[in-house]
Amino acid sequence: MLGGSMRAVARTEVSDTLRIAFVTDTFDGAVSGGTRSAVRFVEALRDGHDVVVVTTGGEEQPARRVLPGFQLPVRAMRASGFTMAFPRRSTLEAALDGADVVHLQFPFWLSFAALARARRAHIPVVAAFHVQPENLLLNVGLRSRPISDAMYRFWVRRLYNRADAVVCPSPFAEDKLRSHGLTAPAFVVSNGISPAIRRRRLPREPHHEGTFVVLMVGRLAPEKRHDLMFEALARAKHRDRIRLVVAGAGPRERQLRRAAARLPHPPEIGFVSDRRLERLYNTADLLVHCSEVELEGMAVLEAMSCGLPVLVADSPESAASDLALGPEFRFASGDAADLASHLDFQVEHPGALTAARDRTWAMARDYAFEASVARLVDVYRHVLRRDAAAPSRVAAAG
Repeated sequence: MLGGSMRAVARTEVSDTLRIAFVTDTFDGAVSGGTRSAVRFVEALRDGHDVVVVTTGGEEQPARRVLPGFQLPVRAMRASGFTMAFPRRSTLEAALDGADVVHLQFPFWLSFAALARARRAHIPVVAAFHVQPENLLLNVGLRSRPISDAMYRFWVRRLYNRADAVVCPSPFAEDKLRSHGLTAPAFVVSNGISPAIRRRRLPREPHHEGTFVVLMVGRLAPEKRHDLMFEALARAKHRDRIRLVVAGAGPRERQLRRAAARLPHPPEIGFVSDRRLERLYNTADLLVHCSEVELEGMAVLEAMSCGLPVLVADSPESAASDLALGPEFRFASGDAADLASHLDFQVEHPGALTAARDRTWAMARDYAFEASVARLVDVYRHVLRRDAAAPSRVAAAG
């Protein structure tokens, strides 16, 4: 029975091989950064540890416990492939039985239920911060600081402050939680750069020869501000030279295609394979990141790992602006005229852009994925050592 004999003996040391219950509403098939991060970390953690994924979809197996799922009547959720889980008690108990640590990926119903089960079983909990309230609100057409602040406070009070540790993808992300009342121990663990993407010498696609290729990568969702890029492109002096590729999938794909059709040179929009994405990162001239809401910026890091310079929005709600090399690679958030001016500047100064490639690549080396995996394991071990030393745990075991 969960919370009984399973935890009857107090832990005195931490095993080299950990048993991790990784709780994530959606694990595969979605396009959100938090889901992509979950898949990559689980695959890496399994090289040395036992990981049981608790999620929706797929087939039940020893390393995957499947819960029934549901989608809210919101087009953005359906289009992004994200499914929330019904936290069935028997499934949670089976998944957590024998676990050393529980990892909570999203601040939704499943994580609240798993936190409660883990607490009863005296299993340490690590909660990840991968969703901003602004992400959810913008996808239903809302911009409300009071509502987003209320959501932050609720998540902090009912989830993050009840965890043994919180992992944040950036210092910016930790500051956001601290500013809304976080008191639990927090650790910065970057999503890291996908080991499948690296800097390579690759030929340009033939139809891009002789043009200035601008790349946008990410979910086709409102907070990514593709509309701003389209407006800036229409204003740019060198718009006839610029070719825009928007790589991604999401709820606004049809709407963006209609809007792009009105541009003099309509961009390519849609999902691309990892192989082609790596080629685009290595052969484009510039990545533009217009998002106003970002806890780290996985696409920005991936581009940088290939030496592709990035032009990012200077938004107070985005960690990506901290990744800019300098003012020439940062534009005023939400300002299409300023973005157009920066685009023209980059087209007119190819030498400076070429020189920025090595600096961009060097900066990305601080975000190696292997280091992030090791850092996350260190967090798990930290909460386990603290759990073993806590008098309350020893008393409970007695």
